[in-house]
Amino acid sequence: MNGQSDKERLIGSWRHIGSTVDGKPRPGQGANPRGIIIYDAHGYMACHVAPDRDVTKAGDKPTGDEAKAALDGHVAYFGKYSVDEGARTVTHHRQGSVQPGDKGDLVRGYEFVGDRLILKPLGTATEVMWERIK
Repeated sequence: MNGQSDKERLIGSWRHIGSTVDGKPRPGQGANPRGIIIYDAHGYMACHVAPDRDVTKAGDKPTGDEAKAALDGHVAYFGKYSVDEGARTVTHHRQGSVQPGDKGDLVRGYEFVGDRLILKPLGTATEVMWERIK
């Protein structure tokens, strides 16, 4: 520990390095999904994780089916965030999302391991691993 609060330690950009459910790779995102989560000093955050797969389009604009296939498995949202250091949780207060109906707060347990951040959606066996971008 370098004397920083957990909120100060969160600030920055983090590269997605994988997700697990019950210790096994999370299904539906391919072998190497890519993503980023950013926390800023003003209390705003953004998260985007793209599945590892190519979706092509036949014309200039995607068809409905092509657009649906491209969005399947994508996670993308933004909003404010708050940290409860006592509970070791960070809450993402979503203000917008690429997925229909994604509203409200997401509460994540967190753990720092070296240059890594592990976020754990409460009530699940899921872990999302991030590595600080330097």
